Amino acid sequence: MLHLVNRSREGARFLGALPAKLAKLWRRDYLDSRIILEQQGDLKYFSISGHLQRNVVRGLIVVGTASSASIIVLSTLSLLLMLGNSRLERSHNEIYEALLGSAVDLTEGGANALGREDMLALAQAIRDRDLEIRRFVKSSASTLSAENTTLKARLDASGLSEKAIKIIHGSASIGGFGNERIDTKNPLLRGRLSEEIAKNHALMEVLNALPTKMPVSDYSVSSSFGIRTHPITGRPKLHMGVDLLTHGGDEVKPAKPGKVILARAYQDYGNTVIVRHERGIETLYGHLADVRVREGQEVDMNSLLGMVGNTGSSTGKHLHFEVSVGGYPVDPEKVIDTANYVQKNKN
Repeated sequence: MLHLVNRSREGARFLGALPAKLAKLWRRDYLDSRIILEQQGDLKYFSISGHLQRNVVRGLIVVGTASSASIIVLSTLSLLLMLGNSRLERSHNEIYEALLGSAVDLTEGGANALGREDMLALAQAIRDRDLEIRRFVKSSASTLSAENTTLKARLDASGLSEKAIKIIHGSASIGGFGNERIDTKNPLLRGRLSEEIAKNHALMEVLNALPTKMPVSDYSVSSSFGIRTHPITGRPKLHMGVDLLTHGGDEVKPAKPGKVILARAYQDYGNTVIVRHERGIETLYGHLADVRVREGQEVDMNSLLGMVGNTGSSTGKHLHFEVSVGGYPVDPEKVIDTANYVQKNKN
């Protein structure tokens, strides 16, 4: 029963796809017919049943419909092949004309010495090179994606908040972006590779802005970054930097090039130097024995800021060192650790 229902549905769909006249012939009720032939006075009778007539007509309709569909499919394929061939030939001609119009000699006789077959061979070589470039781009995107994952993990480990990262990004002076129409035609500015390149640049902008070294050469950390008990008041307080005990050399140098914005006694820090770097990053050097720079002075990583001391609110000789982004303190050890990792990879 189910088989009959399915056949009935298929028949209805088939009829719906037929033209009206063919559908009418398909549904028509054929009557039994008789053909009478007379030969030398003898009559001969041939009977053709309505069932046979109906099957013959329906068979012809099916065959005719299938043949028409085949012709349409073959014609469509032929047209598509012609269009594809036309595009390919037009592409070859464009390359041919472009090379002929070039001022660069491709052979000893110049571009005009190349024939059409040579140009077609050159076009094939260009297509082959294009495939090589596409494979390279795909491989590069995967490699860059893996590198971005590693850099992102290192950046997360540095303790920089999303707010600090946005400040670093927003402090850049940039401009000169290309025309939008030109960008859309450049294959390197579309797809996964361009996205990974943009991510990589964004990550590297942040990581390259970070300080890369501690301000003293030989040290140990006596108090790390975070909430600590204040040594004088005995109350919990945020320790916004690290305290460094020096072992030998007491010279204090900048953690990164920048401009001195403070060089004097400052609050509980005693003799203090604050250096402003690019991208909203500042470093503070506190409890100095003396100050060797002036406000407004440009300093590099070899400049002497002062000597380690015990001025201000301090229980002993040491250097208090802070790193802040947009005024928000970050852990100097983690930040410098991350920056050093990136520098080693670049080298």
